[in-house]
Formats: sequence, C-alpha cells, structure tokens
Amino acid sequence: MWRAIARRALGVLVVGLRVTTAEGADPPNAVLPDTAFDFGKVVRGAVIEHEFVLRNEGGSLLTVHAVRMTTPLRVERLPREIAPGGEARVRFRLGTAELEGPFDGQVAILLNDPRLPEARLTFTGRIVPPVELAPMGAFFVAAQRGQAKRASIEIINHEPGPLRVEQIEHPREAFTSNLETLEEGRRYRLTIQVHPYGPPGRRRTTILVRTSSPTTPVLRITAYTSLRERVYTFPEAVDVGVLRLADIQAHPDLLRRTAQTLMVYQVGGSNFQVSARTDLPMLDLASERGLAGDRYQITATLRGEQLRAGPIRGSIVIETNDPDFAEVRVPVSGAIVDR
Repeated sequence: MWRAIARRALGVLVVGLRVTTAEGADPPNAVLPDTAFDFGKVVRGAVIEHEFVLRNEGGSLLTVHAVRMTTPLRVERLPREIAPGGEARVRFRLGTAELEGPFDGQVAILLNDPRLPEARLTFTGRIVPPVELAPMGAFFVAAQRGQAKRASIEIINHEPGPLRVEQIEHPREAFTSNLETLEEGRRYRLTIQVHPYGPPGRRRTTILVRTSSPTTPVLRITAYTSLRERVYTFPEAVDVGVLRLADIQAHPDLLRRTAQTLMVYQVGGSNFQVSARTDLPMLDLASERGLAGDRYQITATLRGEQLRAGPIRGSIVIETNDPDFAEVRVPVSGAIVDR
C-alpha cells in the first residue's frame, strides 16, 4: 500500500448532558494551553497516546457535551465536568496498523463555555512502513531518444534488525538498474536508467526487490518510463469523448467547446513542416505552426451535420518533412449516443 491516508470522517462521542449556567453566575472559561500535537514520524503499527490539558478559569462549572474526532483516533479519558479553577486531561489514542502516510487528525470538544462552545485540536504526523520507499514508491522517467535519463528511490529500513537487499528483478528492455549502499543494513539507493536507444513509447514495468525483511520480503516498485522519438505527438491518442445528439442540437457551440488539441513536435527542429488528414468524415482539422518552427498545433472539431449515433474510431494521419518520420498516425476514439 502506497497511498497516503490523510483526512478521515469525524466520529462523535456523547459524554454528558447539557448543564446550564445559573443566572447571574460568572460563566465557565475553557482554556487549552496546547491545541496541536505532532507525533512526527512513526513506523506503521505503533500506538500513539497524547493528553491535552483542559482548564476552567471561569466562575461556573465547565461541562463537556460531546467530542468529535477523526477516525481511527479514540478518546481514552474525557472529563464530564471541571470545577471553577480546576483542570483535567483529555487523552487520545491512535492505532496506526491500518495507516500509512500523513495523518491529519482533527478533534472538536463541545463545551458549555459561551465564548468557546467548540474547542478544536489537531493530532498530526506521518506513518511510514517498516521498509520505506522515498521520496515515493514509483519511478517516473521520460527521455528523448539518445538521452540517458535516470531516476532514484531510497530504500529506508525502520526495523530494528539490519536489512539486506538480496535480488532485484525486472525486464531489461526499457531500462537498467543499479543498487548503491548508503548505510549498511539501513539505507540503499535504487537507480534506473532508460536505455537511450531502447524501444520507443510508454511502458509500465514492475520491479521486484527481494529483501531479508520479515515483514516486507518483497518490495514492488512500478517504473513508468517513456522514450520519445525525435518527432512525437502529445497526447499520443485523441479521445473526443461521449456526446449526446440532443445536447449537440440544443447547444450549437458544444462541438466548438469540446474540440481537441493535438501537438506535434520535432526535437531540435526549426523548419518543421506538417500536414494533417483524417479518415473520419465527421472530423475537421485545423493546423497552426508554432513561432519557433519546431511544432504544430492541430485542432480536431466534430462536424454536427455528419454526426450519427455510434462509436467513433479512426485516425489522424500526420505527414512531415522529417525523413525519418514521414508519417505519424494518431488514433481517434469517442462515441455519439441518442440520449
């Protein structure tokens, strides 16, 4: 699991009945010296407890009506009443077995203090797994053909015993990998480098890191790599979406507002020339050359009079003056529905 668990739903615990202040008496005055607690970084599975001090500096009884808190925070000790001049401690407990990433805990204590009817507290920190991947649990590397781009992830051991990285497994077509020891048994750096003349396109590859950890014997790291040719498009495909015929008829500007933009680039170009055509009769194409001479913008707009209910499947064919990439095909998809 590599998704940070942040804000969760607030639970409510009712702890007492409303007690009104006697007429003419000084009201209660709730004071909390500290309203924020940051537990820092802890390893998943740890149990964290903290107490907030709640004082009554008023002249009447301070009553706690209820408390709301972010789950899985739990209240372990909560006073129902605090006499004038007295103080009590509110204890909270957080179990982290099911958490990972930043935790933003919010607490609201409902009081009979007319000046502070709701006291707000925070209970925050970060939960890391026993073996942590930093700064994130995935690689993202994009390169042009001929570029040797790389990216790194640190493997950090938070377990008491030393960690050995025993084996790294992944296909070798798109990139190579290298492991560096930063601190024996505690920290390692895993680096991947995209093959500068490897297969073009985008790839999603799973890297298996086998370790000596009793809790995490295998780390699964996803590598998202992209190797672009000298001439490439962005995006790599055009999706015109799903449109209703009734909406098109009711809103004449809908097709203009849903037009798609396709960029065509030539890396290092200055006199790039492009022409575009399509095999879809319901699609209009308009091209505009960039000022630097290395790119074109192609706007694809549906023609209302040509539209019929059914799927849209076809291509935009881009012809260029680059001798190595004379033709680039971009798939087009979408659908028109009756309702």
